[in-house]
Order: sequence, then structure tokens, then C-alpha cells
Amino acid sequence: MFGLKKKDSCKLGVLATLALAGLAGSAFASADTLVLTPPLGWNSWNVFHENINEKQIQEIADAMVSSGLKDAGYVFLNLDDNWMDTKRDANGDLTHNPKTFPSGMKAIADYVHKKGLKFGLYGDRGKRTCHHYNSNWQSQSGSNGHEEQDAKKLAEWGVDYWKYDNCDSDPRTQEKDYTAMSKALRNSGRDIVFSICMWEYKDWMPKIANLWRTTFDIGPEWISTSWYRGVYEIIDANNKYWQIAKPGHWNDPDMLEVGNRGLSYEEQRSQMTMWSIMAAPIMISSDVRNMSNETKELYLNKDMIAINQDSLGVQGHRISDKQGKQVWTKPLKNGDLAVALLNNNNSTQTVECNFKDIGVEGEVEVRDAWKKKDLGPVSSVSIELPAHGSALLRLVLKPVPREMFKGKPLDIPGKIEMEDFDINGVGQGNTTYNESDTENHGDSDYRKDTGVDLYKKATGVVVGYNQAGEWLEYTVKVAKTGTYFMYAAVASGGTTGSFKLSVDGKDITEEIAVPAATTGENNFDEYNEVEAKAELTEGEHILRFTVTGDWMDIDYINFCDKEKCEDKTDKVSARLALSKSENSYNVFSATGKHLGRIDLNGMGTAQALKHAGYARGMYMVRSVKGNQIYRVNIAK
Repeated sequence: MFGLKKKDSCKLGVLATLALAGLAGSAFASADTLVLTPPLGWNSWNVFHENINEKQIQEIADAMVSSGLKDAGYVFLNLDDNWMDTKRDANGDLTHNPKTFPSGMKAIADYVHKKGLKFGLYGDRGKRTCHHYNSNWQSQSGSNGHEEQDAKKLAEWGVDYWKYDNCDSDPRTQEKDYTAMSKALRNSGRDIVFSICMWEYKDWMPKIANLWRTTFDIGPEWISTSWYRGVYEIIDANNKYWQIAKPGHWNDPDMLEVGNRGLSYEEQRSQMTMWSIMAAPIMISSDVRNMSNETKELYLNKDMIAINQDSLGVQGHRISDKQGKQVWTKPLKNGDLAVALLNNNNSTQTVECNFKDIGVEGEVEVRDAWKKKDLGPVSSVSIELPAHGSALLRLVLKPVPREMFKGKPLDIPGKIEMEDFDINGVGQGNTTYNESDTENHGDSDYRKDTGVDLYKKATGVVVGYNQAGEWLEYTVKVAKTGTYFMYAAVASGGTTGSFKLSVDGKDITEEIAVPAATTGENNFDEYNEVEAKAELTEGEHILRFTVTGDWMDIDYINFCDKEKCEDKTDKVSARLALSKSENSYNVFSATGKHLGRIDLNGMGTAQALKHAGYARGMYMVRSVKGNQIYRVNIAK
């Protein structure tokens, strides 16, 4: 909002909950499971702004049922700003505006629940809500310092969803204030979805909320000419965070402008297309009592809703953008692939997609969501789209089993070369890697058709250009159940790189930081060794390497069944051209303090540090002759 008077900030973007609308005494769900698919519903702001009242909201509830919206999944009815009085009651509780909601919030919640819907309200972490702040009213409508009290009142009323804004507040206490409300809601005695409306994404939000606004407020234009953000500007910004979304935790690009004035029909349909492919919460904010048939068809399109609500919970993202002609993809739970084509030009354009470019070989059945027709078995599409128009497709893929690259499982204990990930199949459980884009940025011809970024180095091929959210999978065979020691050869030109390992979907390591190179700018040729312990079970499994922090390279992972690998695990030292004569190293803290000296005696540097009694952390290691210096991280 930032004090703007024309429109209160964050007005919409309400979150939804899967919690039952029953009594507070019901069994409670984990906060992480309240919205396992993006919430669908209605919010009052874009259509009514601050001008809401009891009769109007009851009629909206009636219309959501009679129009088929409820049966289609739009179950949240959320009141935005100005339902509350400017003053708290004698007990210091939030209370309803007696003129516009004379029956009170409990009565409205009961009415909504009896319709089979869920009820949401709006609040603010500051002293006043955005509308009260922008109107310069003397008001006590904010929840700052009242978090526990207000959360209990919401539970008492039967609230299922709480949208929490950011006006009239201290910018230095954002995380503190939102965390306080998150804890209060979880201690309220009722399942309440928590929707943060702070106008931008912060990395602490997924830890405490079910959804969070990624951008400033939306407005009824494709590209904004005012203080708000246009629909396309929000699409573009929201794409940056696609790796963050997952079941129970969603990026919120704000409410719909569909059904209101300002956007062309094609732009409205494109907002539905992109909110669907981005697994975004879909909050209608038009007068559903008076919908046109055209608008109603957009809201109720079954194919569009199914793509948005797919239980895999992956946010689709942009694969290519050629002069404004864009291709977006979203993998689906059953193995199908959703594809959105978007024309971000001011004139009609033909947007093409060769399925091979998005990892799909041969001809497949294609369903056009908006045309409600099957396009037949094809290997590509070429669709003429009007200015700012879109197409939403579902590629129906027949299952094809994954294959092991070496023809057999990789042995543990043993060394796993990271470029030897399984061969991609088709369908649920058969995808073996996830790449942010289909372009191979590497310089190696090894497996160049995969799109995985493989580079030639002195000792072979490495996986590089790794970004958060990317992953590779390997079929492995564990010889026996027990504790294994994992050593990985990694490189990074900065301090942001990190990864973790999982087996059959269960994490076997914590997040492991990748040390930055000690010499040169953006140096990815200096390899270091990181290590961790892992508990593994005998038999055949799927090992997944997941990048959790941007920009790192990895050569191999070596699993040993004892702390010192018999085949000498410190291949990293070889990469650094350490000679046998350079067996002794001085050890320094990350701040440069000299801590002592170690001798390798055939061990890896991390092993030698641990053997000498050094605790978990980052160390600088320099050969006694002074020819080599690098960092070593002891992860566990």
C-alpha cells in the first residue's frame, strides 16, 4: 500500500484451507496439510473494495452455490478489508462494524458454513488495516501486539482462512510479526489457513505460512499504466519463485481480475490459463451474482481446474520466450504434461511448440482445455493466438519405464559419477531429472540430448550450472543395512550453493553447503570435499540428488561403509594436483585464525580434520609448502 489512497494494498490474494468448517473441538490437521492443492474461492476486494455488507455477502454465498462454483471447488468465501469496526470492544477484541455487519462475524461464518463453504477474513500486522490507514482513520484494527487474542477470536467465530496484510507497520519486524501470528493461529484451537500479504516474497515465508503474495497488488491491465501491477507483470515476477511452491505452500500472484472491467476477453482467459499452469490460488473477485455466461465458462472450465488442482503440486514455469512467444510446462501427477502457450505481443502471433524440445518424444494425444477438444496424436503444435492470448494444453503421455544408465544399479558402497543418472521415462515415478530449462549450457557431448548441463573437466565429466530445485535420480543397490559415509566432490564460485540427498523420497542428509573457491572470481575449477553420514537400507532404491542453493558443480558422490574409504576418497586432492610430498597442511578458521596442523596419511582432508578432532564447520587448509589452499566443510 505504502500510503496509497486509490486502492488498498494486497486486497485479495486470500488463502484457503482444507480444514473442516465444523467445531473447534474437531481433530486438527497439520498446518502444512491444510491446502494440499491451491485454494479456490472468492474475495471481496477487487469488485467491492471497502464497500461490503452483510446482505451482499449472504447473496454472494448463495450465488457461489447456485452457479456451480462451490461444486467446481471454489469453496472459500473471504472478506477483505473493512468488515471490522475502528475500535476494539471492552475486552480488547476485534469486532464487526455494527452498521454494515449488524449480526456479527459468527453469524456470517455460520451462514457461509451452512452453504458448504469456508469462511475467510482479513487482518493486518500493523496498527491499522490498509483501508483504515489510507483513510487516515483513528483505528485499532491491526493485530500488532494482539496476535494470540485475535487468533482465538477468529477460532471462536469459525474462521477458516486469515489473510494478513502489511500496512501501518515497522518494516524491521516483518518476520517477527508474521511469525507471531503464525504461532498464534496454530495455537488457536482451530485449523486456519495463513495467507501472508506482504507484497513480495521472503525465504522465511514457507516456514510459517500456507501462501504468500509474491508481488505488489494486481490491477485491471495487461501492462500497468498506474501504481498497481499489470497481469503480465505479475506473471513474469511470480515465475521467479516456481521452485518454492509445493503441496501445502503456494506462491500467491494475487486475485483474479476476470469478470471485471479493464481486461479484454483474451487477457481474462490468459489470466485463467497462467494461474492454472502456475498452480496459483484462484480467488475470484467479481460480482458472481451477475456473471456473464462467458465469464462463468472461464471459471468453471474443468480441464483448467484439473491442471491447477493437480496433486503433484508443481508450479509450472516458463521454458522458452522467443520474442514474446512463450512456452510454459507443468508436470502432472499421473505423468501427463500441461503446456501453456502465451503471446505477450500486441498483435496476433503464431506460437509453436515442438514436443521434443520439452522432453516428449514422438506423437502424443493432446487435449485443448479452452476449445474442449482433442487435437489427436501429434508431435508438435502451432497455434495462432491474438494479442495477449493463450492456449492451455494437456499432453496425455503413455507410461514408459525409466532405465538405468549403466544397465544395472549403481553399487553402494561405491562411487557414483553424477553424469550417470537414470534414463528418463514417461509417467508417474519415471522422471529421472528436473532441469530449470531444456538448454544444455555445458560443453560436453556426453548425454547432450537430456538438457542437463554437463561439462568437461580434467578428470572427466561433471554436472554444472546447478540451480535450486533441480534434481537427478539414480537407481542404486545398497549391499547391507547400516551407516555409510558420503564424500562429494563439489565446486562453487560463490557461497550460495548447497544440496541434499534423499532415498525413496526420504531425506538421508541435511542440507549440505558447498564451499566457495578461495582463488579467482567466479571460479568453478577449484573442487572441495564435503561429507555427511547416511543411514541406508539393504536393497534397490532410488537415490535423488537435489540442488537447494544456486550455482554449484558436482563431480561424484562416494559412499563408504567405513569412515576411511579403502579406495582413498580424497579424489578432490587429485583434482587440485596435490602431490604426495604435500602431505601436511596448516588449518585456519574461516576468519583466518591459525588452528593447527594436520597430516593426511592417506586420508581425505575432511577425514583428516575430523580424525584430528575438528568439529563440524568450515575450515581453510593450506599446504605447508604454501602451494595449495582451499576450503573444507565438515557437514556432520
